[in-house]
Formats: sequence, structure tokens, C-alpha cells
Amino acid sequence: MMNSEPGSSHRLDVLRDVLHQIETLRIKRQQEARKRPHPLLKRFTQQELANEACPTYRNLLEGRSRRVPSQKTIMRIAQYLECSAKERNDLLLAARYLPESLELEGGALKQALEQAQHVMGMLPYPAIIVTHTLSVHAANDAFQRVFEIPPLEALQEPQRHLFHFLFHPNFPMRVRSTFNDQARNVWQAQASLGIHLFKHSNILYQFEPWYQELIERFSTLADFRAYWERDGKPLLQRDTPSKIVLSRHAETSELLPIQLRHIHISVCSHRYPCIAAFLPLDEAARVVFASLDSTKESSEHPFSLSSTQYLGSPAEMKLMANPLR
Repeated sequence: MMNSEPGSSHRLDVLRDVLHQIETLRIKRQQEARKRPHPLLKRFTQQELANEACPTYRNLLEGRSRRVPSQKTIMRIAQYLECSAKERNDLLLAARYLPESLELEGGALKQALEQAQHVMGMLPYPAIIVTHTLSVHAANDAFQRVFEIPPLEALQEPQRHLFHFLFHPNFPMRVRSTFNDQARNVWQAQASLGIHLFKHSNILYQFEPWYQELIERFSTLADFRAYWERDGKPLLQRDTPSKIVLSRHAETSELLPIQLRHIHISVCSHRYPCIAAFLPLDEAARVVFASLDSTKESSEHPFSLSSTQYLGSPAEMKLMANPLR
């Protein structure tokens, strides 16, 4: 009999804890669904949970099975119950599995950001520091000058995000990255990669309020929702074409199409926060980068408009209308 096997009492205790945790969450979701119907018409019944995530769930409840669900099954149950990161880890701990590794926070995050700031300060290339939410924590002078974006402190908090940089139709990075068909195709691949990166990096947070609010906010930007809902896997980062952008020669003010290679630099055991840097790939890029080194930044940043007002100078708009070949 099960009770006569070594450790059977412990297994029953674990199973009791797991089922209690699951039922607590299931009933909570069921009550929420009664107040506001679920978009997918989930009812969060015991039978529905068994059908969607754990075929043996009724047997476990009725004592016909005493096998603690596997870690993979626990994760499926957490997905079905739309658990937050904390709720999912509570389930894993109840089943005596290791919790999922969460992102850095508090003092550890502060230390990692300081380390990233130090490393970025030594880079000769345009670079930004991003967190797991793809928020832009800092940008160096070379990044601001190559892409002609305003200083971060001039942007509102919601605008300090890669999705704003990528998708806002009037933001310099998008304007300068879609000036002809070739550049636009590269931008489209990178937009898909950016969405995929966010989803992959935050798969454990997809039911957190901040995640839902962020997607809702950026859905007001042109094209974002279409890319967000697009089926299929994007190109891997190593297969994504090199970035093409119009950048200004610091000495002549001439706009030149340049090619850049995008790399990530980790600064701790976690992937984030990390540094996203852009390396020159062609002669035009090297010329632009050299011009930045040979000129001193003016006391006032040349970009004075807010990112939401930027439309480009008349000469730039003429260049957009007559793409480079």
C-alpha cells in the first residue's frame, strides 16, 4: 500500500499542500470570472482544469491517485490559472520544486545597473542600458548623437522604452530607420524580434498587471498591435539583417545611410539589465563614428523638440521622399 512505502506520509503532505494551493487559486479565478466574464470564456472549474492542464486532477482530489504532479504539470496548471510570478512560485514551492528564477530587484538590481553604467561609460560605441521590461534605463552620448534622440530626462517615463523608440511614427529612431524599402524591411524584422524578445523575456510575467498595462499602452502606437498579434517566429537575432539608419556626420551635417551591428553585453548572472550596443559595419558608419570623436558636443543638444513632435527637417523629409538607393 502507498502508506507502507518509505516517505509516503511526506508525499501525502506535499500533495495536500499542492491541492490546497491549486484550489485556492482556482476558486479565486472562478470568483473573478463570475464578476467579469473571461475573454476566453474560461470557467475555472475542476473539470476544465483537468481538461486543460492536468488530466489526473479529479483522481488526485478524490484520492485515487497520490502522485505529486510533475514540475512541468505544475507549470501548465499555473499557466491555465493565469498565475502571477509569485503565485506560480508558491505553487512550485508547495510541490517542493525550486521556484523559477525571477529578475533582479532592490539592492541587487541597483548594483547591476551601476555596473552596467560603468561598462557603458567605457564603450566607444552608441549604447543603452535596458531592463527585462525593455525599459531604457540610460543612454550614452554616442547613442543620442547617432540616432539624434533627446536626452532620456527630456522624455516622459512611458517614452523611455524600446517599443516607443521602435514604433512611434515620429520618433527619430523609426523615422531614420525606414527611409527606403531596404531599411524598412530591416526595421520590420527588428520590430518582430523586439516583440519576440519581450514575450520570451517576460513569459513568467504575462499575467502581471504591469505587463498587461504596458501592452495596452503601446497598443495605441501605429503598427504595434499588428506586430504583437502576428503569428510565427521571427528571425533569430543572429539572422536578423544589420540595422540601417540615417545618421548625421558631425562635421558636415550630411545625412548618411550607415549599417550597424546590434550586440548585447551582460553585466551579471542574469540576462538583464544588459547593455545594447551598436557597432559600425560599413565605411559610412566608421566615418560617422569618427566624426563624433573629432568634434565636441555643443553645450545644447541639437535636438530640441520632444519625441512626439519630431517630424524631421525639410531636407530630411525631402530625403525620405526620395530614398537613397
